[in-house]
Amino acid sequence: MDATLLNLAAIRAAEQGQTAEAEQLWRQAIALGPPNASIHFNLGVTLAASGRTLEALEHYQHAARLDPGNAAAFANLALLAEKQGNLEAAGRHHRRAAALAPDNFTIRFNLANWLCASGQPEALQEAQATYLDLLKTDPQHLGVWNNLGTLLFETGYVSAAETAFTAATTYHPKDLAARINLGQVLLHKNALEAARQQFTEALRLRADQAEAHQGLASCFSREGDEVSAAWHRSQGFGRQPVSILPYRGRGQPTPLLILATAQEGNIPWRFLVDRNRFHSTILAMEYVDPGMPLPPHALIFNAIGDADRCAEGLRRAQQFIARSHAPLINPPQRVLHTRREDHARYLAHIPGLVMPRIMRLASSGTTEVAHELQRSGFHFPLLLRAPGFHGGHFFVRVETAASLQQALDELPGTAALAIEWLDARGPDGLYRKFRMMRIGGQLLPIHLALSSQWKVHYFSSDMAGNADYRAEEATFLNDPAGFLGARAMATLTAVGEAIDLDYFGMDFCLAADGNILLFEANATMVLQPPTNEALWDYRRAATERALQAIRRLFIERSGSGPAASEMV
Repeated sequence: MDATLLNLAAIRAAEQGQTAEAEQLWRQAIALGPPNASIHFNLGVTLAASGRTLEALEHYQHAARLDPGNAAAFANLALLAEKQGNLEAAGRHHRRAAALAPDNFTIRFNLANWLCASGQPEALQEAQATYLDLLKTDPQHLGVWNNLGTLLFETGYVSAAETAFTAATTYHPKDLAARINLGQVLLHKNALEAARQQFTEALRLRADQAEAHQGLASCFSREGDEVSAAWHRSQGFGRQPVSILPYRGRGQPTPLLILATAQEGNIPWRFLVDRNRFHSTILAMEYVDPGMPLPPHALIFNAIGDADRCAEGLRRAQQFIARSHAPLINPPQRVLHTRREDHARYLAHIPGLVMPRIMRLASSGTTEVAHELQRSGFHFPLLLRAPGFHGGHFFVRVETAASLQQALDELPGTAALAIEWLDARGPDGLYRKFRMMRIGGQLLPIHLALSSQWKVHYFSSDMAGNADYRAEEATFLNDPAGFLGARAMATLTAVGEAIDLDYFGMDFCLAADGNILLFEANATMVLQPPTNEALWDYRRAATERALQAIRRLFIERSGSGPAASEMV
């Protein structure tokens, strides 16, 4: 039997699932000769399917040498190179395959995926354009919609990512990954009801899906339903206390260990970690086995930022850190000192700083609370908030004692903070909230929000609709020291030195007398690029400076060039 007939017999055997017989027939055909690209390619496919990567690679290389126009051989070489972590070789092969078969959907899809994995800005732009072009050919392709959505989300195009994942769930309603992805984007946007619907549907598809339970835990927690949140946390993080944020760069990654809380109290850290440099392992402190061997790491990042909510997670993080000799960002014991009611104790000595009195209420009944407030010297109006919540959630102004019960009823749980009302309006009647981050000892401006309402948060402020407000913010971002003055900057510097975290933020306003009125200072504050409308172009440089500062800090602390200086 000649090689051609052996090849045909091998193909028939492979189609019938007789892979061992097919492999033997192809090897006989190769031994008979003459050299044949198709035979080497077919054998390579069978070997790759059985996990014999190095042997498959050898036969794909033979096929490519024998037939330099064989696009499929170069495409498969690229995929095997990716498995081996050789992204540079993978890129060469993907490019060659795409040049040979420019209309081949699968080859172009694989190229776009490789471009995403490279993480380089130009590559990401090319990947996005390729995905969009592929959708012209197949508007319902699940992989394209999911991968495009992931790319858009990770590059800050949150609304566009929502559109992509919505398309994926519309065309493929039973796809679990699409449901989870859409739920995560909606959760990021704080669209809690819509996010809950997606996570609930994911659990209908698979009842033990850990990420869906984790997402529902976040939804319920943000709504103040801690009973439901706790159950879903146990189902989600109890099943999956360890997760991975994969490296997508080239060369040897630096291993990073991220200590996180299963609750809603983490630093929003995904925009801070450079995935082209770090391979990250994330541990949910409340659920991970405290005796587990520590994953390889050159740096520990304590991502738990909320001392009011996450004291247990912070204490557990200290135990993990004590077992390591690696450098650390944001020591947990310092984070524990950033509880709202503790600020006065640590910061009261700073000249030029004004802080409202804050008291954790020990009572729950209206009469008892009123007496407690009166004994402590509080007067109406005052503010009440549930500890551990941010973004203006469960934060109310109480005008009179008569409205105290209604305010208490709006807060979840039994814990509440009473906060002295200090009128922060400017001479023009507007409320202003400045945010500055302190990163590696450097003060960096993040935003200035102006509003006619006392509860000022950037997402709900009047910035988008008022060009004058944006012009004022731009002035602050371009020259914070000139805008605030030397005295205020000295006060903020002293606050930063007293809190002494590697990464945290301060929300404040500037009083007419030049004092700093501090609203809060902690590590949970969000640092992410503004949305992509041209309206916000003036904000991008300030955000990018802050992101570069935290990424430099990660590099310096880890001692990483492409590799780590200390491994544990």
